[in-house]
Amino acid sequence: YEIMPSLVGSEMCIRDRHGIEDFILIKKIQSGDTDAFEIIVRKYYQSIYLFCCRRLNGNPDTAADITQDVFLKLLENIQSVRKIGKFQNYLLTIAVNTCNNYTKKAKPLYMDLETLEDIEDTDNAFEKIELNELKAQIQYAINTLPDYQKEVIILRFYYDLKIREIATITKASVSTVKSRLQQGIKKLERYLADFRGGDNV
Repeated sequence: YEIMPSLVGSEMCIRDRHGIEDFILIKKIQSGDTDAFEIIVRKYYQSIYLFCCRRLNGNPDTAADITQDVFLKLLENIQSVRKIGKFQNYLLTIAVNTCNNYTKKAKPLYMDLETLEDIEDTDNAFEKIELNELKAQIQYAINTLPDYQKEVIILRFYYDLKIREIATITKASVSTVKSRLQQGIKKLERYLADFRGGDNV
């Protein structure tokens, strides 16, 4: 999805053959059906919250606030939505923008270990880079990355998105996303190798 930075007045066009259910819900919301909006929130809240929590270094309160902002922005711009596809990707685009805007003016955030222990990772999320550390250790490693690398790592390995999808969500070129992903993985490997006392990852 391509969303203008302001989000207001932009035309949100979402395409995917699997989005019929969401399309029906969006049309109902556009007609003033508040129950349909609640269904959308319940359906996608956890996914968006987990992205925000990881992106904001495990801060649960801030992640909850940002998640609420994401759905408020959805509601504010609901009339601009014309077609529905991978709706989660659309919401992740708003989440990326909102998290980036927040971190530009916020103080550094620190990880809440108890919160991270409650986060369920997607199956085999880090299989391709063979990270078998505990979730907290992995999150510590992710927290060391620059924000632009952090978000592509999260979107690729926690949400199993394709490079082109990540490029659309983050408004970067495919080559830029590939570079950020490769650099991020290398940094994670070095961090975890150091954490293990110099063993190779």
